[in-house]
Amino acid sequence: MPRPRAPLAAAVVSARPARCPSPSRLPPSCPSPSPHRRRPRRNAAADRRMTAQLRRAVWWLGACQCVFWGVLYYGFSVVLVPIDRALVASQATVAGAFSCGLLLMALVAPRIGRWLDQGRGPVVVRVGAALAVSGLVALSQVGSVAGLYAAWCVLGLAMAALLYESAFALVIRAVDDTGNRLRALAAVTVMGGLASTLFLPLLALVVERLGWRQTQLVAAGFVLLAAVAMERRVFPALPSQAGRPTPAVPVRRSRREARFLALVACFSTASIAAMAVTTLLIPLLVQRGVSAPLAATVLAMLGIAQLPGRLWMLRGGAQPSPGHFAALPLGLQALGLAGMACAPGIGVAAASVAVFGLGAGLHTLARPWLVQRLYGVQAAGYWNGQVARVQGFARALGPVLAVALAAVSSAPIVLGALCVTMFALAVLAPALLREAAPADRFDDAVPPPAAAPCHISETGGA
Repeated sequence: MPRPRAPLAAAVVSARPARCPSPSRLPPSCPSPSPHRRRPRRNAAADRRMTAQLRRAVWWLGACQCVFWGVLYYGFSVVLVPIDRALVASQATVAGAFSCGLLLMALVAPRIGRWLDQGRGPVVVRVGAALAVSGLVALSQVGSVAGLYAAWCVLGLAMAALLYESAFALVIRAVDDTGNRLRALAAVTVMGGLASTLFLPLLALVVERLGWRQTQLVAAGFVLLAAVAMERRVFPALPSQAGRPTPAVPVRRSRREARFLALVACFSTASIAAMAVTTLLIPLLVQRGVSAPLAATVLAMLGIAQLPGRLWMLRGGAQPSPGHFAALPLGLQALGLAGMACAPGIGVAAASVAVFGLGAGLHTLARPWLVQRLYGVQAAGYWNGQVARVQGFARALGPVLAVALAAVSSAPIVLGALCVTMFALAVLAPALLREAAPADRFDDAVPPPAAAPCHISETGGA
């Protein structure tokens, strides 16, 4: 016969909390564990693999970005002079239409990001392609400055929906492994970086042969071809993850965080520096005795110089931390600005442009990578849009600000001040951006609440 249990010992055992049983055996009074905490086992090797279809889709996405950037962004510089002659308007007035498009693009960037976070990437791209075709057709028929500004407002909305933000969102949500995600983003930016090299001479040739109005119709045809490629080659292989819930984002608190302010400072300063280089470098080199065609050739190296850093990221390897990935491009751009400000001749200027371009190429790739590491995959579209908004304002105001400051002081002083600012940001970036979210999960933006502990006694009560 078993010995009877002592009353004190029984009370101790009854008061001791026990582990919650499986959900099917829980008593009615015990809450079920949170579904966020029960995750199926994942095959790490399978997560690291990118299928051949997915790799091809990423490269097709990059090719479409090349078309969109070449036609919508870089194509304006080709038709600037013909349009001002046709409309009998100053170049500043015509350029103002393009600036309005850029400002509108920056204003709607957070809203576009919200839609991308909700898994509506394909819809955003389709609407953007329709707006781009409509805007280009309208641009080919304009007969007044008011019509020109209206057409570029439509094209500004199209750029917000078609350029890097939508492409980055598609890649970030489709590629689960963080290493493959960085390589996929690099592939997209490599192809997008070829836009000016390919489309500036191509569109210039079309303008010379057909005129600027027919060139807009040809450009609309390019957009249609890219849209068809997106439908057939990209969307089937890059799912939008529409079924996954989007967590709430503490917008007001996060906007005041030091890391968000650091992101904004890094990327807006880089945009101002890039616009200052494109605006001030040629006059500065001409002032130092370099011929204008040779100075333009040196500046043209800026586009090609952005590719090596992105190609280097294609190799894979160890993933950079957010702080160091922000600091490296800033340091390279600061070094390039210092060389341009002090360059005694064409050789040093060309080398400085190459170093600056290397940093600028990495900087384009750094923004989507940093945002998804700091704020999570599900909120990446919104925060990309927030940073893109400030960056867009800086891009639109950069040339005016650079010229105004150079008129008050000088171009070397402006470049030197930007150099000091970017070097300081490079030093501070690792400390300000050191906290990264585990962005390889789709539920990482807001941590799930912990389940309430269950205390079950031997009698079955909670």
